[in-house]
Amino acid sequence: MQITLLVDALYAIGVGLMVGLEREHASMAVGLDERAIPAERPDGSQAAPTQLTMGARTMALLGLTGWLLGFLGGGAPWLLAVGVVAVAAMIGVQMMVSRDHGMTTEIAGVVVLLLGALVRVDRGIAVALAVGTSLLLVSKPWMVRFVGKLRRIEITATLQLVLLSAIVLPLLPKEALDPWGAWPPRKIGTFIVLIAAVEYVGYVLTRWFGAARGTGLAGLVGGLSSSTAVTVSMARAAKADPAMIVPGQLATFLANTVMPVRVAIIAWLIAPAVGQRVAIALATMAATLLVAALLTWRRLHGGTAAPAPIKLRNPFALWGAILWGAILCAVLLVARLAIEWLGTAGLYLAAGISGLTDVDAITLAAAEEGKNGALAAPWAALAITIAAVSNTIAKGAMAYFGGGRAFGLRIVVVFAIAIVLTIGTALAGILV
Repeated sequence: MQITLLVDALYAIGVGLMVGLEREHASMAVGLDERAIPAERPDGSQAAPTQLTMGARTMALLGLTGWLLGFLGGGAPWLLAVGVVAVAAMIGVQMMVSRDHGMTTEIAGVVVLLLGALVRVDRGIAVALAVGTSLLLVSKPWMVRFVGKLRRIEITATLQLVLLSAIVLPLLPKEALDPWGAWPPRKIGTFIVLIAAVEYVGYVLTRWFGAARGTGLAGLVGGLSSSTAVTVSMARAAKADPAMIVPGQLATFLANTVMPVRVAIIAWLIAPAVGQRVAIALATMAATLLVAALLTWRRLHGGTAAPAPIKLRNPFALWGAILWGAILCAVLLVARLAIEWLGTAGLYLAAGISGLTDVDAITLAAAEEGKNGALAAPWAALAITIAAVSNTIAKGAMAYFGGGRAFGLRIVVVFAIAIVLTIGTALAGILV
């Protein structure tokens, strides 16, 4: 007798028990609070309120059956298929006899049968899938409450975002195909999806936590990937709904507080000497924006009057994001032509131009130059600082012209203060 085979069989039984216990307990707990004990029902009854045809023992036997079919079918692969069809037929007949309107337990039985067979191939995957199946089954009350609170447009928007992110975006070429080499399709597509995704995340968080907390969290999360996308998204939201002006400003300040921190970390990981100087130069920018965010938060919560209600719009407004993608294309083309016509008059010209759309690319390039010794660390840090300043100027323009004076003026003023302090700190670092 081989111990390994017995252990495999016990795994298969355990997989069935895991799912079966959840099914049996769910049947006994119908109508009870999630903290209640089914054996101590208020009416004193001990019997299950509904008749369950596939409980813990049946599921355990199905897991063992699947393992046996896999074991005995080693020389006859068709045996497992025949066994699955036979068990499915038995379950179907039982459903007809019991007139059970649900199929969850029956489908779970077929899954357990296959998981029992899977134990023969990989125990770890079988156990992981059994745990996932049990979690899916036990999540029914939460899922019912969650789905009942959704709007149809939110489900449609989620599917659109998944379609673009998981299917369309990976199919776009990485290299530019235009004659100037200025428009890499995947980079442009990523920018468009980011803008739409930030709006989607902001919408979801606003529904869950309210305007102040929701947009603030959206700004922090979005700033990790693209503070430009957050700025554009909040400007569009404020333009469409005046109630989003102050929450949008909060999200914009928070996202742009994250940006210099992210840039300094990237530079430090590549070239610690460059990253240290970048951190010193951009610290004033991050501090200024953080103070502005805190003041905006206080302004948002300091009023005695109730805030204006937020109008729930389409959480996935793609056409507006496409428009900003077209603007990005124009900026990229102008930057590429300017470099070709004027020549690479130092890394700083390239930093100022490329910083209008993206800081990370010039950060990587300048940090690599500083690491290789082709450029002194203070000058490499200055190039990254120029890109960050250029990017901040561009985002100030986006906030003012995209969101209107009421939204953009305060942002422009704060950005201007942050830029002046950052430039002063950077120059002081070079002179010292």
